[in-house]
Amino acid sequence: MADLLGDGNVKVTFVITVADPENPTAAELNAGVDLQTLITKDGLDIAPDQASVDNTALASRTETEDAGTVSYKITVTAKRQQASVDDVAWNTLVDGQLGYLAVRRNLPHETAWAATQNGENYPVRCGRPNMQPPALNTPQRFVSKLFNHSEAFPDVTVA
Repeated sequence: MADLLGDGNVKVTFVITVADPENPTAAELNAGVDLQTLITKDGLDIAPDQASVDNTALASRTETEDAGTVSYKITVTAKRQQASVDDVAWNTLVDGQLGYLAVRRNLPHETAWAATQNGENYPVRCGRPNMQPPALNTPQRFVSKLFNHSEAFPDVTVA
């Protein structure tokens, strides 16, 4: 049995306009800005956080709970580039920018988005970029918190 590797097999695209976020088209996604070559190897953090609902009855002798709503905490850690024209992540993930963070896993990142591929699509507003402290032998990095402002679609099929 072989492990499914993530190395080089994650595509991350920032898209300004998607007509139907639950059914993004290949054309819309391919018109976006690819960020995976600028994101650090551990810099894509999409964490679902599910609230609990207390459903304990007055007659209960134990505390019980059920699954509640889900929110997504999304951060991207990216490398700065020396030339402004090449600093694509910094120039894309600007404070207040609205768009969609589209993620595709398990295919080479060089492969263009295509119909029937599986992916994730998160409507986001970019927060203020946070430059990270300098470190020896490390490129300059920044963290961008992305606010998931409306319904997320963690399991989409590209149209």
